[in-house]
Amino acid sequence: ATGTLFEGIARWHDVKKTQTFEDAKARMLKGIQEEVSKGVQYIRIHIDVCDPDLTGLKAMLELREELKDNVTIQIVAFPQEGMYAYKGAVELMEEALKMGADCVGGIPHFEWAYEFGQDSVRKTVELALKYDKLIDVHCDETDDPMSRHVQLLNALVMIEDIGTRTAASHTCSFGSADDAYAFRMMGLFEQSQMNFIALPTENAYLQGRQDTYPKRRGLTRVKEFWENGINISFGQDSINDPWYPAGNGNMMNI
Repeated sequence: ATGTLFEGIARWHDVKKTQTFEDAKARMLKGIQEEVSKGVQYIRIHIDVCDPDLTGLKAMLELREELKDNVTIQIVAFPQEGMYAYKGAVELMEEALKMGADCVGGIPHFEWAYEFGQDSVRKTVELALKYDKLIDVHCDETDDPMSRHVQLLNALVMIEDIGTRTAASHTCSFGSADDAYAFRMMGLFEQSQMNFIALPTENAYLQGRQDTYPKRRGLTRVKEFWENGINISFGQDSINDPWYPAGNGNMMNI
């Protein structure tokens, strides 16, 4: 009804209860085939681990092995409903990493309080160091210019010297932040060498829903990142799901 990220997550909460291993694997394979048919050779996929049975993860681990001669797949253990908002998510994250997920994910802006979001960023870095994994956080995917979890993520990975192993995805709020803050942070991003990923179709679709006028596009500061020597990539975050209905894996569209 609203077209927002948060309602999409609420809908997914209900839908995933009906998901079976066979259903998940069949849909994953269809999506991968669609991407590979358009020339994609490397896929990083976020798997929701807010599921006591870890159904999606088990299906994806099996597919990663079956398809390894055709496509390279990285799996992100992703707490879609919040590392602290979903009871037991931290334990499920750890189990997913032990089972073979490649990256630690996070969604700090979805937590019930800003402080819990900050705690989730700290836990993400802690788990990455503990299990020697990469990091890919859905970070500040909101129009709220005061959502600044990217600042803490950058500081922590700079301290640990793992910026090149870290990606901050979306960072929509950074596109709405004031220039004084933004340019100060871009200097720090350049120091840490943290990577950024913009998901243009999804965020053009999801963001700005509560804006009257002007209505924001919702994208992060792609051109400024590029001009300041900060590594910025593009991705397709969704294929026919509650957050974007028209994804088809064609990176030329992105």
